[in-house]
Amino acid sequence: MKSSHYGVVVSVLCSLLFLLTLSPSVIFASDGEDSWEFNIAPYGWLAGQEGTVATIPGLPPADIDVSFTDDILGNIQGALMLIGEARKGSFGIAADVVYTDIESDAAIPGKYFTTITSQTQSWIVSAAGFYRFFEKEQAFLDALVGVRYWSVDSELSLSGGPLGTYAVDNREDWFDPMVGLKGLTKIGSSKFYLNGFILIGGFGAGSDFTWDVNLNLGYQWTETFSTTIGYRYLAVDYENDDFLYDVSQEGPTFGLSWKF
Repeated sequence: MKSSHYGVVVSVLCSLLFLLTLSPSVIFASDGEDSWEFNIAPYGWLAGQEGTVATIPGLPPADIDVSFTDDILGNIQGALMLIGEARKGSFGIAADVVYTDIESDAAIPGKYFTTITSQTQSWIVSAAGFYRFFEKEQAFLDALVGVRYWSVDSELSLSGGPLGTYAVDNREDWFDPMVGLKGLTKIGSSKFYLNGFILIGGFGAGSDFTWDVNLNLGYQWTETFSTTIGYRYLAVDYENDDFLYDVSQEGPTFGLSWKF
């Protein structure tokens, strides 16, 4: 990841410090230190993709630019997203599963090929433990430490030139250590609330660097059910031999949440 991204992370961390949360979740009521609270939240993420991925060895990386405003529903071939969380007192565990299958076509300059078709299937599975170090009335802050598993299958097809069609399929799996903050604050005495999260990781152990930020506006319909709408940005810079995956994903999110 470019060095300027580190400065962006620091700025976002400061601005979201009191609005952070890992998922579109409900406002937690304190039922005592001895009771467990569980939360499950399916959600949607209309995420476009932008960045570079490796093509044929010896040729330069290919640019990918799929905006969520440019027929993203037509480019998404499949998606599955789910968050689960369990908390007892100040300690808890959380998991986030994201599967996406995105396909796009783009024109490229060159005498051998004129069109590149990119299809990226990715699993992003995160698991973390957290500690609630700040809680007051209807606001809280949690610190998280965990790991994120990536499985990226990137297929590039070059066509439209004298060489016919050439396809290359690269698959890579890796783990990233992750640290971050999550939290929530209620908006006055209304049923609306803000939540969001920031996670950073990689640090050369898996990817060179990755960061993930989400901010939501939620509404608490009942004690156990809420809905959210927000925006998420995720970027990762990973390179291993001929495999290059320097990609960001961003777009609006919407979620449902049940607490029990």
